[in-house]
Amino acid sequence: MRRITPILAAAVLWLFATVTPALADKPTADIPPGTWHGTAYVTGAIAGQVSATLVTPSIYTFEFQVQPDGTIINGLWSTNTANVNVNVPSLGAASGTVSGGGNLGGNSAFVTASGSYSITVSIPGLGIGGYPVESPASGGFQATTANCTVIYGDLATGARKAQQAAGFSTSVMGPFTATRIAAPGQQGVQSWNENYVALIDKMNGMLDNIYPKLNVKEVLQLVNEIEQFQANLIKAQTCPDLPKNFKKDKQPYTYFVEKFTEMLNKILDNPSGHSGSDICDLLWAAHQLGVLGSAAPDEQAAQELLTKFEQVLNNKIDEDIKAGNKSDAEVICVNLKQGSFADLANQACAFATS
Repeated sequence: MRRITPILAAAVLWLFATVTPALADKPTADIPPGTWHGTAYVTGAIAGQVSATLVTPSIYTFEFQVQPDGTIINGLWSTNTANVNVNVPSLGAASGTVSGGGNLGGNSAFVTASGSYSITVSIPGLGIGGYPVESPASGGFQATTANCTVIYGDLATGARKAQQAAGFSTSVMGPFTATRIAAPGQQGVQSWNENYVALIDKMNGMLDNIYPKLNVKEVLQLVNEIEQFQANLIKAQTCPDLPKNFKKDKQPYTYFVEKFTEMLNKILDNPSGHSGSDICDLLWAAHQLGVLGSAAPDEQAAQELLTKFEQVLNNKIDEDIKAGNKSDAEVICVNLKQGSFADLANQACAFATS
């Protein structure tokens, strides 16, 4: 028993974000001075010599103060109790629960974490239930985008690098958002965490149910909710301590931008379940959320996505012409006239009015 439980505990820990310090694989930003409160939403699975899956999300909350010199003080983190399924070939299927907490330190460029995880292990095949294990937590994270009121990033960047280096395939993600609840020397409050988790739940639900067809009205509603959520967080984009590398008028590189881009690429790779008018609605939703257009944080990804939209819409117009579907072509015509798609608009409009 003493030998078995550490093996399972190690398998569980491979899922988590604070495995080993590692630089982020996206551009990073320094965190401005002040008191910051954040929430991270960790989900996913690993597969290799062992496999482990987070059955329920691990929700991290954290708070820390950034001093004027960039030093972090009074930092704390904690997680809810998350459920995990594990399979170790030599032991069979197992399950467990994980919670944790500890301190945060480091500096505005890299937040370091310490503390411990509490794990309970159950192995039905061996008659083991609820065996407790304590394991240390260490590592850290960085902000991907920052301004003086809100920062974004991915808590699991270090975990993915460590998992891949150890030979695992991984889908672990840990998007986080943090708001500055107080400027240096002030006190503040925050109350947005539950809304953030609910929006990620909704986005992930759509990603899991793209085929054969998404309800485009629900997608547009989600985009509106995300836009309103982010507008409420970003109450100001200029202030005396704005980071030098902050890009004004650019959409922050958030989990929502990343996953919405992923969702649109999947739809455009297999658009058969969606009409041309659906694709037009998604095109403008992409502009609204900042995935496309001059505000897009990743210009290359935006251009690749725009090219796909143009190719798919061209095909949809051809399909409408062959099927004699003038109503769909008319919607495409009206939508594309509002953008810089003159050639496609003219083709759709010519058929719709013929």
